[in-house]
Amino acid sequence: MKIHQNYIVLMSSLGFALLVLIANMILQTADGTLRMGFAIALFLVSRDTLASANIAKGPRAITNPARWMLAFNFALFFGILMLLMLWRGIEGLTSLLPAVLAGSALFGLLLAFLSEGKPHPYAHHFITDKPMLFGKSGLLLYYISPLLKLAAIWFLVNTYPFTAPYFFFFVILIGFTFPRYHRVTNGNPLWANFPTFVGQLILALLIGFHL
Repeated sequence: MKIHQNYIVLMSSLGFALLVLIANMILQTADGTLRMGFAIALFLVSRDTLASANIAKGPRAITNPARWMLAFNFALFFGILMLLMLWRGIEGLTSLLPAVLAGSALFGLLLAFLSEGKPHPYAHHFITDKPMLFGKSGLLLYYISPLLKLAAIWFLVNTYPFTAPYFFFFVILIGFTFPRYHRVTNGNPLWANFPTFVGQLILALLIGFHL
């Protein structure tokens, strides 16, 4: 009996919660359960953005902007995951952030520019002939979206109470908004995007319980 991909994705997300749990047991830090929930949401919400950036990466060249987009998304994912694992409270963010930024940037660049330009194995799950943003202006907006996302995260984090739930909520939700391509829905958009919806629901529940 073949297990549907959506169920595999949901089960795989538990592995990221396990990583946070192991790190929490070693470091004995606070809010372990909260961070496990955000780790699950991170994987589920980010997967379409990571996959579509990987599909659109094109040739391996430093002048290829699509490779830089892939590097940004990989770095953002790895950086958030490291923060979730190594978290020592909001007051320790300033001391933890420089090392996480440097490590995640290196990770993103290596993964984006060392990977070959082979077709993505799951490209057929996405509508690659119709990007989410059309035309030259849409493409420009896509390529400058990392700057827009970082600016939005900075503004929102400084507008709302500077707490762990708000911080991770905004970084994950805004950081992985608007993937390059939509998924093929086959007439059922809810089921096609079900893991993403579950991730967004987890984010809403986590922030809702901490209002």
